[in-house]
Amino acid sequence: MPLHGLTWPGKAEAWQAAFTPSPTYLREITDANHGSDTTRNLLIEGDNLDALKLLLPQYAGTIKLIYIDPPYNSGSRLLYRDNFRAPPTPDDISPGSDWVRAHGGWLSMMVPRLILARQMLREDGMIFISIGDEELDTLTQIGREIFGNDNFCGHLIWERKKKPSFLDAQMGRVTEYIVCFACNRDKAPAFAAGTVTPGKKYPFNNAGNGLQILTFPAHSVAFNCSDGQIAPQDMSGGNIYTVLLDAVTIEGGTNRNTFRLNGEWRYSQATLDALLAEGARITISKAPFRPNLISKSTARKKTASLLSYRTNGIPTNEDATAELRQLFGIDIMSYPKPTGLLAYLIDLVTDDGDMVMDFFAGSGTTAHGLWRADIARGIQRNFILVQSAEQTRQERANGKWKTSPAWNAGFPTIFTIAQERLKRASDALAEKHATDLSFRTFRVEPCSPTKAADS
Repeated sequence: MPLHGLTWPGKAEAWQAAFTPSPTYLREITDANHGSDTTRNLLIEGDNLDALKLLLPQYAGTIKLIYIDPPYNSGSRLLYRDNFRAPPTPDDISPGSDWVRAHGGWLSMMVPRLILARQMLREDGMIFISIGDEELDTLTQIGREIFGNDNFCGHLIWERKKKPSFLDAQMGRVTEYIVCFACNRDKAPAFAAGTVTPGKKYPFNNAGNGLQILTFPAHSVAFNCSDGQIAPQDMSGGNIYTVLLDAVTIEGGTNRNTFRLNGEWRYSQATLDALLAEGARITISKAPFRPNLISKSTARKKTASLLSYRTNGIPTNEDATAELRQLFGIDIMSYPKPTGLLAYLIDLVTDDGDMVMDFFAGSGTTAHGLWRADIARGIQRNFILVQSAEQTRQERANGKWKTSPAWNAGFPTIFTIAQERLKRASDALAEKHATDLSFRTFRVEPCSPTKAADS
């Protein structure tokens, strides 16, 4: 495919679909509201493309985080359409036709929704998209086209299973991906996961990095050695390269004058200046100089790109299944996401008062995870969830079709699962916590001729 972007039959129409007015409106289902009727939390039933168009006038530029878990186009059926691979036609012999059949329909579905999602984001907003191997490359490429190449922030890798399945011929998969784009990366936050250990030392030296000179202003470093003057000299040792370029006068445990060090550094001059402006504490114990940044108890640390139960306690699909089983008494959804994963992702880039959106809401994990994260931190964020009335009647298991447990339990659509989950989660959490656990319910309805004329 061309390096500058993906091309497939129907791309122009998919792009235009984002800007075609929706012949629908949002109707509040007041008797389905749960808790306060003034809450900012919204649960919407209906096609997410229509819902996004209807929400855009009010919510454009207001959403801090969009998280979505769209169909992976894996060819399986998990209570919703997941196979966008078109069958071949007799005259389909053009180059790349296999690629088009495999990916074109999925891209045409995703493109208008991502275009509208970008308009929803605040300037410092983010979008996180869960995806499997099947569409990782195409999603990343089309995301670069819609959000801008410079706004691609990378892939988070989630270890979703503790035990691999060996359905693939070559390997047992245990990971999925979360593709991350910023609306404006220059203004987007770092992905902050908790706080650093107070008093921990982070060395400035980093062997193997390019040589650069760092300037330390007067009184910016705490020295743990006797007062006096230290002459310029080579302070290298082992694999550490450091050269003091200026004489330093130590007086009262700090440097009386500005001095420079040439070396292989972890931090740039701009980062050093920013740290000092924030009141960072930098120490040098003795000659030879080895500067260290001392962490503060309030400092946040960046997440690693691997999200795993082994390293940072991120739960798995098995944990998510157990969560839903506890709420419903049955395995009501296949491969749900765990609330712990969503709580972690939401905490990475949002804070008190922020709005989170999920327009492939599934069973409502995003809202449930947000409530858990808010309770843990003692703050209040809000959500907008959109889920279609996709039927749950049948699912495929072991190569055979069967009536799903959700259908048998009285949940005819995925939306009804999400609605009931939020009610049960809200009631369970409200027994001990006073945060806003309410939500209002809306439905995307077709416009009547009268309403269409009025609008």
